[in-house]
Amino acid sequence: MTGTARPSALPEEIMQDNPKDYSLTLAKGMAILEMFGPGVQSVSLQSAATHVGTSRASARRLILTLVAMGYLDRSGSGTYVLTAKSLGISRAFLAGNSILSILAEKVRELAAELDCPCSIVSLSGSEVMFLCRDPSRRVYASQLALGDRLPAHASTGGKLLLAMKPDDEIRKWFARYSPQKLAARTITEPTAMLAEAARIRAQGYASSDCELEEGLVSLGLPVRDHLGTPRLSLVVSQFANHKTSTALVAQYLDATRAAAEQISVTYADYLRHNA
Repeated sequence: MTGTARPSALPEEIMQDNPKDYSLTLAKGMAILEMFGPGVQSVSLQSAATHVGTSRASARRLILTLVAMGYLDRSGSGTYVLTAKSLGISRAFLAGNSILSILAEKVRELAAELDCPCSIVSLSGSEVMFLCRDPSRRVYASQLALGDRLPAHASTGGKLLLAMKPDDEIRKWFARYSPQKLAARTITEPTAMLAEAARIRAQGYASSDCELEEGLVSLGLPVRDHLGTPRLSLVVSQFANHKTSTALVAQYLDATRAAAEQISVTYADYLRHNA
C-alpha cells in the first residue's frame, strides 16, 4: 500500500502522512473487528482487505492473528465470525462505566412515560453507536443491542451530532464516508445536510421521517457534557403508521427535552468529578 492509499476505515489521526505515533497494523486489526454489526455477521478475507485498504495477504495475516487470539473463528462458509471472547471488551467497558447504568435507567423511565422506544447514541466515525436503550420496545428492522451501530447520516441521533460540527467538518465527513441512500428520504448530499444542520441548530433538535428505514420516524435531543458540548443524543422513535415526524415532535418534544436536560446534568456532573 502506498503512502497515498491510506485505508479509509481508519481515523483521521492515523491517516496522516507521517503516523509515527500509531500502529497501523493494530488499527487495521481493530477496524476489521468493527466491521461486525447487525447486518454483518461474518467477514471474508476480501471484504476485510477492501475495508481497511490493504492486500488480501495482509488481511489474511490480520485475521489469522485475531483467530489465534480468540477474537475470531472460522465459519463453515470460509468466512470469519466473532467469538464470545470479543464480548469481554464491551463487558469490561460496561462494568467499569457506572454512568451508563445511570443513564440507562433514565432512558427506561422516558420510554415508559412515552410508551416509545428510547435510546442514547454517540457518534463514531460514519455511524452512531447505541450506549443505552430500552430493550422492551423495538422499531428497527434488526434487533439492535448495546454497542450496535447505525449509519449516522440516516439516523436522527447521527444527524443531530453531525449538525453540532462546523460546516467544514460536515463537508469533510461527507467526502470521507460517501454516505449511501437507505430509504426514500435519506440525505446523501453535503449541501442538503448543511441545510438540515442549520435547521437542527436553529430549533435545537433533530427529527427524521423515513430516512433510515421506510416507516420509521424519530426525534433526537442533545446530551451535553460538563463544558456544554453536545456529546450524545437522546432519541425517541416510532412507526410512521402511528404518526408523522411532525406529530411525533409535537407530542413528545417537551418531555424528551426535559429528559435530555436532566440526563445532561447527570452526565456533566459525572464527567466533572471523574475527569
